[in-house]
This record gives sequence, structure tokens and C-alpha cells, in this order.
Amino acid sequence: MTLNIIIQIVSFTSAVFGGYFVVKAGMNQFIDKTLPQGFPSAGKYIGLLERALFWACFSMNQVTLVGFILTIKAIYRFGDIQGDNNQKMRLSEYFIIGTLYSLGWTILNWVAMEKFLC
Repeated sequence: MTLNIIIQIVSFTSAVFGGYFVVKAGMNQFIDKTLPQGFPSAGKYIGLLERALFWACFSMNQVTLVGFILTIKAIYRFGDIQGDNNQKMRLSEYFIIGTLYSLGWTILNWVAMEKFLC
């Protein structure tokens, strides 16, 4: 295995699985037990898949697909954020902050990988 492949594997692993710990640590301050709760581990798996898709988009040089993923995610969640303003606003903010943490962590890993490969 060449060094480039090893660096790519480490970057992917760090982005997807390491991102779980980074996002979880960053989101701890925003946890609100009064907000509606979904499946116990759904957020974890959504985040893992989201970061894997982001990384795949970057690896295929299809950055515009990231915007598509964010749009699909926002449209899907739109029904969840309609209604009681205060509670729904906190839910949408929590959702946006988590998504941006995921995207930011994936970008950071991608940029670091690119620096190592150049």
C-alpha cells in the first residue's frame, strides 16, 4: 500500500468516525432534553453517513453535491420545524449547528489530507 492510500484512509476514518466524537463534544452544550427525541442512535448514524457522503463528494471533485445533500436534509427536516416557534427554533438551530460541525470537520480533514499529499 502506498503512502498516499494510507493518508486517504486515515483522512476518511478521521473525518467519518473521528467526527462523531468532535461533533458530539461540540454539541454537548446545545443538548436540550425538552426537544422531541427520535431514535436513540439515529443522530449518530445520520452524522456518520453525512460525513462519509461529504468526503465522497470531495474525493470525486463534486463539491456541488454537498449543497444538494444539505438541501435534501433541510427539505426533509422542514416538517419537523413547523409549529411552536420557541421549541421549533431550538430544534432547527440544533440541527443546523450539528450539520455545520460535520461539514466543517470533514472539510478540515480533506484540506489536511490534500496538504499531506502535495
